[in-house]
Amino acid sequence: MNSSAESITEVFDQFSVGWETRQIREVAQINPRIDKKMIPDDLEVSFVPMPAVEVETGEIDVSQTKLAKSVKKGYTAFLEGDVLFAKITPCMENGKMAIVPALVNDFGFGSTEFHVLRPNEDIEAKYLYYYVSSRSFRGEAERYMSGAVGQRRVQTTYLKEATIPVAPLEDQHRIVAEIEKQFSRLDKAVASLKRVKANLKRYKAAVLKAAVDRRMAQAKPRR
Repeated sequence: MNSSAESITEVFDQFSVGWETRQIREVAQINPRIDKKMIPDDLEVSFVPMPAVEVETGEIDVSQTKLAKSVKKGYTAFLEGDVLFAKITPCMENGKMAIVPALVNDFGFGSTEFHVLRPNEDIEAKYLYYYVSSRSFRGEAERYMSGAVGQRRVQTTYLKEATIPVAPLEDQHRIVAEIEKQFSRLDKAVASLKRVKANLKRYKAAVLKAAVDRRMAQAKPRR
């Protein structure tokens, strides 16, 4: 069964023929700055450590909060609609990427091991997210990671210069819809497999119980 990352790659390969190829920095701001002075120190904001982003699913938990004064320095700032891209190994290879949902008081801070991609008007956030989280993109990014063993990272320069096939917005919506349809099919297949495994487990338990009962019955002394 194909993983979700493989499904994404297949959809892009299927539809991207003939599209314009552009550098990511042409369609998104990479690690944009936020004027932190405008954020009151006593304002509660969303806080997103690396474990709050799930592997390959795009799920992200932004419910944890901290006071702005405790995270303004030493953490990565982001806004709703940004794409978070884990830059450190093995988080990047494992697919810890997500689109930022609505945040507590509109501001979010998180691990310094996230790159932030802020889509421009000509690219949909989901389209950008699905592309950079695809297995083919992550595999290419892995080749260009730098740093010591166990601390290798995708550098900002690589993300800026990496390319992405850019479809017209209407086609981007169509691609996103197709990817999510594939996910729906995959989810149903996984759920079906889980039901089969659960039924098999119950069947094995019933067979084992029947065998034990039979042996116990045979072992009883006859009167």
